[in-house]
Amino acid sequence: MRVFPATLAALLFVLSGPIAWSQTADPFAPSSGTSADPFAPQPVRRPAKPPKVTPTQNAQNAVVQQAKKVLAEGRKPRTPKLVMHNAAEQRINAALDDQTTIQFIETPLAEAMQTLSAQHDIPIVIDRRALEEIGLDADVGTTIGLTNVSLRSALRLMLRDLDLTYMIKDEVMQITTVEAAEDNLIVEMYVLPANLAAKSNDVIKVLTATVVPDTWETLGGNSTAMAIDHVLILSTTSDVHERSERFLAMLIDKYGK
Repeated sequence: MRVFPATLAALLFVLSGPIAWSQTADPFAPSSGTSADPFAPQPVRRPAKPPKVTPTQNAQNAVVQQAKKVLAEGRKPRTPKLVMHNAAEQRINAALDDQTTIQFIETPLAEAMQTLSAQHDIPIVIDRRALEEIGLDADVGTTIGLTNVSLRSALRLMLRDLDLTYMIKDEVMQITTVEAAEDNLIVEMYVLPANLAAKSNDVIKVLTATVVPDTWETLGGNSTAMAIDHVLILSTTSDVHERSERFLAMLIDKYGK
């Protein structure tokens, strides 16, 4: 059979076309004006990580939430002065300012507390479970002799040697460990005068550096101090609240306007 050159060229063109297309063309390859390969692996989109919250921020957020709860219950911020929330606590706090004279020589702690309770007519209980956690019991001996000092000072000096403290809770004075007291922080709010409210950060720095410094979070303690507008919010033990309130009262008396 005789094949003309023109016919041979046409056959070669037809046969070579599909082969060339199969080697070079990719129906899913991206090109200008076309979409990306729909069967290609899709990138995994991870949700954005929330901002890290520091332990200090957690503590402050917890204090703010507790302060909001206290306000919702009807309690209001107060001017720093020794005013408790009910008659029982007010009576206990007033008794802490009473003068006392004590003489204990290896006296069991329970007996010493009964003596002070009777002398000052206030309810005093011992947190026996908390004492057991540090290897003490209510019969641990205490030795101290003081004349004409405030009950507050006498208690602090007596309990300090045993690594104990007191707190006013549930309308009684509780003798407990420092650790247990720090786990029962009380939130109180104090109104600052305008000129001190404008310098609330300085007030907090001076307060936390002056009143039992190692109890505040700046030195690794559990207590927190922060300010919102003209209100100073403190979360600390009842003993530290008393000292802080006295300090604030003196500060306001001296510098408040």
